[in-house]
Amino acid sequence: MLASDFLGRTAYDADGIELGRVADLIAGPDGRVRAVLVAPPRRGRMLGYERPSVRLPWAFEWLARLLHRGTREVEWSTVRWE
Repeated sequence: MLASDFLGRTAYDADGIELGRVADLIAGPDGRVRAVLVAPPRRGRMLGYERPSVRLPWAFEWLARLLHRGTREVEWSTVRWE
């Protein structure tokens, strides 16, 4: 499958509860998808600054976190698709 088959789709947990829309796929060192980045309804383009591992000057970090609050990483094996 292609990454584009998943980007923008709605992801659900095992109980069928909506997690959000897939904004990005996260691959491990072996190239296999290990997690998805899910976001609430889009508030603008994601540039990578919303990831917890990215460190920026505090003002940029604060703005990115404000604009993309609710964005989170979810393990691939726990995501269900409808």
